[in-house]
Amino acid sequence: MGRPLPTPRRLVCGTALVAVLLVGCEALRTGGPRTPTNGERAQAAGPAPKKPGGVHPPLRVARFVFYADVPLEPNDAVFRELEELPDQVQRELRLPAGNSIIQVYLFDDQERYEAFMRDRFPWLPVRRAYFIADQKRPGSADDLSVYTWMGPHLRTDLRHELTHALLHGVLKGVPLWLDEGLAGFFEQPPAYDGVNPEHLDALRKGPFQPDLSRLERVGQVSQMEKPEYRESWAWVHFLLRGDPRGRTALLDYMQQLRENPNPGPLLPRLREAVSDPHAALADHLTRASLPTPTARGRQ
Repeated sequence: MGRPLPTPRRLVCGTALVAVLLVGCEALRTGGPRTPTNGERAQAAGPAPKKPGGVHPPLRVARFVFYADVPLEPNDAVFRELEELPDQVQRELRLPAGNSIIQVYLFDDQERYEAFMRDRFPWLPVRRAYFIADQKRPGSADDLSVYTWMGPHLRTDLRHELTHALLHGVLKGVPLWLDEGLAGFFEQPPAYDGVNPEHLDALRKGPFQPDLSRLERVGQVSQMEKPEYRESWAWVHFLLRGDPRGRTALLDYMQQLRENPNPGPLLPRLREAVSDPHAALADHLTRASLPTPTARGRQ
């Protein structure tokens, strides 16, 4: 892992989420070309890209503070919907409300966003959005931030990343598959009731052979491909909307994560509640469907 740094930074990235220590990233970078410092970049290419904000007042929505270089309309449907997200996650998972403020930086366009991410986090792969938990001092609470741009996927990207931020604000740790599965569950509007149409359609077209034991061993983002994201969502939807005994097992597991970042795998506990979880998941996916346009999600 390399030499520990005085201010370790933990990163959790959006559509390819994983929690890692900066020292680990540094270790990966030492074998290749040295990354230029911010000062060297500034001399070579002008001032470093800046975060949005500073011109217009930030917009506060629930526990989220949005920064942008254009005025933000508080009555926009995206922001009105996000105001309900903390309560939705809290009620669904029976978690405490938490009190962490989450900073959200909305770039005008993709080019500015990607330039900033290359400058600030050059070791990260290109993604539409990132959630980053930054521990300024050992033992202190993390600063929770989301970075993205105002593109066509803004609604789902914000819901996805802010779900990660809400979870990491109240839990000691979240296994990668569960983190992604829950973000996939909540990234759709409440009326979808956790159904992710893209994942559901792909899984039904198959072939699909679920294996929660294998999924729970995935610990690196490089191991997470589209099939792993789909399966993670499928397990979460089954646990929250399928067999009530599975829901109880998941909610108990979430409570353990409040105190213990490594409580062990969920599958053995799930098997005590559901005799054949994998068969039950397959059956659940055949019955899952999008709610009607007038339906509302569980509150």
